[in-house]
Amino acid sequence: MIDNFKQTIQQMDLLQAEQRYSEAEALCNQAIKDLPSSQQGCMVQISLQNRLASILEAQSRYDQALTTVHSAQAILETIKASISPDIALSLKITTLSTLGTLQRIQGNYAESEQTYQRAIELIETQDTEQYQSKRTQLANNLAIVYKYWGKFDAAERLYQQTLATLRSQYGNHHPDIAAIYHNLAGLHHARGDYQTAETWARQSYQLHLELFGSHHPQTIADGAALGSILHGLKQWDEAITYFKTAINFFEQQFGSVHYDVALNLNNLAASEQAKGNLSQAEQVYRRALEIKTQLLGESHPDIAITLNNLASVLKQRGKIAEAKKFFEQARAIFATTLGQEHPNTQICEDNINSLAIVK
Repeated sequence: MIDNFKQTIQQMDLLQAEQRYSEAEALCNQAIKDLPSSQQGCMVQISLQNRLASILEAQSRYDQALTTVHSAQAILETIKASISPDIALSLKITTLSTLGTLQRIQGNYAESEQTYQRAIELIETQDTEQYQSKRTQLANNLAIVYKYWGKFDAAERLYQQTLATLRSQYGNHHPDIAAIYHNLAGLHHARGDYQTAETWARQSYQLHLELFGSHHPQTIADGAALGSILHGLKQWDEAITYFKTAINFFEQQFGSVHYDVALNLNNLAASEQAKGNLSQAEQVYRRALEIKTQLLGESHPDIAITLNNLASVLKQRGKIAEAKKFFEQARAIFATTLGQEHPNTQICEDNINSLAIVK
């Protein structure tokens, strides 16, 4: 069974690398179905369900992914007392890591923080180097949570610690180094420090280009991230080129209803708005909002970002009543998910107040 399991994992690795997620999902489900109802079968099932959850997450099927990882947790609870402590620990850390990612994507930042911290604490109880690479990955993932949560200083510390660790292991020419450059660019972008963000983003883009070529998901994602930063620097034409490239790539890979499509539509609309193409910007924002709502529901903070942006262009076009409705919806979502004092909540409040001046 172990040999068959390894072969199945290799096939899934290949399919996921090629973003053939439907095929990877079918293979994973069949492998789970074929497992024996033994202790070893249960251990393999936990690993496969974590893999399946990541495949579902890549297709933006977040609720199904959560159900899958919760099932893996339940299986682990039933067998952990009767299996090797090392194996139980490894499975626990993997499952917590998968769960933390899904919680972050769904905007449950406090839960995600707790999940990642639990996994890190489990590793720190071990007097071994075995899990150190996993700890580095978890620290990076926790930093991503802090960035989205608006806890920028905490994110910066973790990113820099992770970068130092990775450089000591791999030098400067490695995909994991490029990933941290990408994340640091995103962090400084979120802080409004566009010059520093551009420096990190161009380093990440260039390294991914050297490692993978121009038609690779990581290179495309870096181009889109650089586009967002260039937007902040008012270099809108170059930004639009990166956004359109990303939209075309992700639509070809995943179809039109996918998070990365919606994200880049939102950013494209922002650059069109900045150039004064308000009608075009409104249409693209509405398309982004429709996709995000299908994927994330109506109360995710990412929905609020596009609601606020759409409201701003409606305000510019003189559609004040509709603008107010969307500003208020965005404020309510941010207040519930991020808190009343979060900068995004305050921005929406200021936007609502600005409508009184327009009237």
